[in-house]
Amino acid sequence: MTNNELRRELIIKDVIAIFIDVIGFLTEDEKKMVNKNTHMIKDFNVDGDDATEVDMALEKYFSVKISVEDWGQAVLIHEIADVIIKKMDENP
Repeated sequence: MTNNELRRELIIKDVIAIFIDVIGFLTEDEKKMVNKNTHMIKDFNVDGDDATEVDMALEKYFSVKISVEDWGQAVLIHEIADVIIKKMDENP
């Protein structure tokens, strides 16, 4: 595994942990189901307000600012991680 692949996997794990923490209503079984292919909104019926809270928590945690357009392009956990990586690389 390359450094970039390892970095991406670690960021995906952080995104999952933050998603689970911020959403707060997932059962233990549902928490185990969250993975890099999870659709943040559709898979767990997350409403817009909760999604915004997750977005804000991710921006704060990773110290990035992500545009509405970029958030609109990223719905799966691994896509969100890729947007975060892109923004981190733009502003080291």
